Order: sequence, then structure tokens, then C-alpha cells
Amino acid sequence: MQRSQNGTLPIIATLGVVYGDIGTSPLYAIKECFNGTHIALNEANILGVLSLIFWVLMLVVTIKYVMLILRAHNHGEGGILALLALISHRRLKFVSTHTMIALGLIGAALFWGDTLITPAISVLSALEGLTVAAPKFSTYIVPAAVAVIISLFMLQAKGTDHIGSLFGPVMLVWFIIIGVLGGVQIWHNPHIFKAINPWYGFHLACSHPYQILPLLGFVVLCVTGAEALYADMGHFGAKAIRFSWLSLVGPCLVLNYFGQGAALLHHPEAISNPFFYLVPEPYMLHMVGLATVATIIASQSVISGLFSLCGQAIQLDYLPRMRIVHTSAQQVGRIYIPAINWLLMISLLAVVLVFRDSNHLATAYGLSVSGVMVMTSLLAMVAMLRVFRWKLWAVLLTFGPLLLIDSTFLVANSLKFTHGAWVPIAIGALAWTVMHVWHKQRKHMADKTRKLSLSFSQFFEQYNLQTITRVPGTAVFLSKDIDHMPLSLIKHLEHTNCLSDRVIILTIQNHTIPRIPSSERIFWQDFSNGFVQVVAHYGFMQSPRISNILKHAQAKGLNFDMNQSTFFLLHAVPILGKRLKGLRGLGARLFRYLLRNTTSAGHFFEIPHQRVMELGVQIMIH
Repeated sequence: MQRSQNGTLPIIATLGVVYGDIGTSPLYAIKECFNGTHIALNEANILGVLSLIFWVLMLVVTIKYVMLILRAHNHGEGGILALLALISHRRLKFVSTHTMIALGLIGAALFWGDTLITPAISVLSALEGLTVAAPKFSTYIVPAAVAVIISLFMLQAKGTDHIGSLFGPVMLVWFIIIGVLGGVQIWHNPHIFKAINPWYGFHLACSHPYQILPLLGFVVLCVTGAEALYADMGHFGAKAIRFSWLSLVGPCLVLNYFGQGAALLHHPEAISNPFFYLVPEPYMLHMVGLATVATIIASQSVISGLFSLCGQAIQLDYLPRMRIVHTSAQQVGRIYIPAINWLLMISLLAVVLVFRDSNHLATAYGLSVSGVMVMTSLLAMVAMLRVFRWKLWAVLLTFGPLLLIDSTFLVANSLKFTHGAWVPIAIGALAWTVMHVWHKQRKHMADKTRKLSLSFSQFFEQYNLQTITRVPGTAVFLSKDIDHMPLSLIKHLEHTNCLSDRVIILTIQNHTIPRIPSSERIFWQDFSNGFVQVVAHYGFMQSPRISNILKHAQAKGLNFDMNQSTFFLLHAVPILGKRLKGLRGLGARLFRYLLRNTTSAGHFFEIPHQRVMELGVQIMIH
């Protein structure tokens, strides 16, 4: 195993970024399974709940995600948008491309809802240990949660490279301690391991047929964070993630859950907070502090996953351009998006102030999580069929039972809709609307722009460059279309009838693979009359920057002086059609608002602002 550049083992770093969320689920999962459903606290039911939790961990996390879903990567990158990019150009007889895109966007949108609830319930559940350790401080739980969340988001600019190295060792201590705490209780009550037998879960379902669905809605809390595991795969690699789960995280979680069950067998009163009941009284406050730090790390796993998802969405043109900061010079794919960071912080603070405790949040949690899992399973099945060439019978045999489990959780959690689960769904619906409208209208504007432009051959036939005044310097025109002249160049020529001595047409093409090697990044060709075309290829996990493009172009033999160049950008102004009414009208107005507030191309590509000129063109949208 190799060390990362900062000296931290990748395995340790995965504990800090990947497994924080699922690693803090013991704080509230067992408690909510009984408090949320009011199932009687007896030996048969305790064994039944533990059996369900054990097999959900094995089937959903170990089998589905760790063993199978991590195989459905896009050149090493994970997450639902990376999976969508992998299969979006593949055709299936029984699934249309539009359907696959819709499923992928729904899953990505629901991940937003998941990210909104996870940090809130994790931090509140940790601080609620004060009700056991120091009841007189219980009134300060919500203000403390607000302070912790604000501190967490202030840390984000440091990036997951720094956070992983800082928090990884803390999570290593966390997993060891919760495993030991559970193991002590199991030592006194070893027969609790009977719960490994799936019969106890089946018996619980048969004896409580009307309560089993609500119960499953809380059992799913033990696997929250599994999707972040997949989304963060590009940061650390599948090998490190698998090793961490199988060697440490999974065993320690099972020990703690079973330890809580063993304690409940003889001390039913511990159900008010079974996790902290495992902690010896002299160390209670210390454990509250460690749990609080662990929940900060838990929140980091989904936040870093959301940054990755939004970065992918921007490069794939499903979200407006936003400023992206690369937080590691050594590790690719580790990014920070300020606009998303602050928007999420404000939303989380609102959730904490409205729900105020983990019990209320648990009734709102799970629906978006199970929705993401269903969409991931469906897209993974398509990927296994079309990309990895599995036989249909093998896909159905492998993923069919897993999809049934995910669908059951989705139905179970839909019962929570009126109890607060509508909040993450509403956030997800808003995120889906933004991605759908932006992608659709951007494609429409690109088609319109293409029709207004000219192909290279048409341009050179239509314009007599010998009669056009040439001025000293270099003009760089940005274009998204490799076959057509930039509309900004044509408009500039129409208005001024002059061109620079040297004209560079720069086309930046984003691809549905994560990364393009440096050796294949830049291609250029020299036309007559001082025209040069430069094509820069980037993957959806890479952020194009003008300085980087020019450096690679110079390495390929293109002479270029930034200080003697002017960059011409097209500023498209959307005009609403007169017939736009209802939802279509709202979508068009939303797009116009997003376009007005998106980061300018000059700022996004980091072009020196004093070297930029924008030319406007009005385009009718519908």
C-alpha cells in the first residue's frame, strides 16, 4: 500500500471522508427502530431488529455497494452522475436514453435531499448525549449544533485532502472504541449473536405485519452514507474503500449494534439512548465530545460527495457554471464549491432550527436515501448489461433481489412523507428542476447558436479575408462547436470589418469520461490567413483553465503571448417567446434567472478580466 503525498495512508483517509456518515449511524438507528414504531421491547423483537440491521448491512453495503456497485465505475470515478455519463450514449431496446437520463437526474437530485438531513441528524444525535451525561446542559443542544454546523462549513475551503488527513485518525479511534464498547456488552451476553440468524428478522415481520414497513423505514438509517461511499470512490479508489469496510468499519458497526441489543435485553430503560448507555459514566462527557467530532466527520462524507456530484454536473452541463476550487495539488478530484457550501449551510441551519431534535429528523430521514439507492441500482443494471457485457440472466439474478430490497425501503420510507420526509423530497424536486431546465435550454441555445453561425468552409467562402482590415495582436474566440466558427467572431466581423493579425479559435470539449491524459489534451491546426484552431479536451472531473490550456498548447509548438491577446466571448441574452405560459413559461424564466447569475465564462476559465471582450446576441427560448 502506498502512502499519499501528505503521508497519510489512503485507508485512514477513507475513514475520515468516506465512512463518517455510516459510522455514526449507531448513535440513533437502534433507538429510532423502537421509539419510532413503538414495538414492544422484548427479547424476540430485539433479536428481530438486530437481525434486520445485520442483513441490511451485509446485503446493501457489503454485497451491493462494496462488492458490486464499485465495479460500475467510470474510469475510476463513482457517483450517480458518473454512472449516468458512462451509459448515456449506450442504447438498450427496452430503455430509452431519455429515461436513463431522467433516472440519473432524479438520483442526483435526491442526493441533495440526503445531504440536507444527514449532518443535522448526526450532529444533534451526538449532542443529545448531554441528556445522559449532563442533563442540565440539555437546553444548549440546539445552539451547540448550530455552532458545530457553522464551524464544519468554515472548514470546507481546506478541502478533503486536509480534512481526510486530520479526521482519518479520529475516525480510526472512533471505530475502535464503539467496537470495544459493543464487544464488552456482548461478552456478558454472547447469545445476542443468535440475531445473525435471518429467521429472527423473518419472525419479527410475521408477528408484526402492520408495523414491519414503518420499522424498515427506520432500519434503513443504519445504511445512510452508502451512496456517499460510491460518490467518493474517485478520491481514494475502490481497493482502499473495500479494505476499510471489510477489515474495520463493518465489524465495528456490527459489534456496536449487537452490543446495544445485548444491553437492552437486561436494561430496557436504556432505550432512551442505548448508544451512550454503553459508555462507562466517568467517560460519558469524553464520549459526547468524541461523538460530536465524529458527526462532523460524518457530515463531511456527504458534503464532499455533493461537491463531487455538482462538479460533475457543471462539466456535463446539468448545472450553471460556478466557481470551483481544487483543494489538492497532488490528488485530483478534490474540490470545493463556495456557492454550494454556503447554500447548504443556510439550509442545514434552517433544518436544525425547525426540527430541533434527532427524533423528529428521523421521521423525515430515509426517503431520499432509499430513492437514490433505487436509481443507482437501476443505472448499475444498465451499465452491467451494456458496458461490462454481463448476460441478462446474471444481471437479474444479481441485482434483482437487491433492487427489491431498495424498493421495499422506498415504500417503507414513503410512509414518512407527511411527517417531514417531504422536506428532502422538495429540495430534490427543486434540484431536479434546475438540472433539467438548465440542460434542456442550454441545448436549445446551442442549437440556435449553431444555426446562426457558419461552418469553417462556409466562412472562408463567404468572407474575402483579403479585403478585411487586419490589426496587430492576437484574438482568441471561444467556441463550443468544433465544426463551426464562433458566433462571437462573426458578430465582431459584422460590426467592425476588421480582425487581428492572428485569430485563434479555441474549442473546449467536455467528455463523458472522468479525465483526459495531458498527452491527449490539446490538438491544434494552422489555417491560412493567420487562423489557428485549438481544441482542448477535458473529462467531467477536470476543470478547464486558460492558463493550463495555453501551457499544453505551447508544449505542442503553439506560440502564444497572453499579454498581447484579447479573448472574445459570446454573451447570449435569452428572450422569452410570447406564447410561453404555465410550466413552460416558469421553466424559461428559471433558465433566464440562472443564466443571469451564472459565473461568467471569463471568470470560470480564469481569463484575466482586462483581456476579455464580450459580444451580446439575443436568442429566443421556449
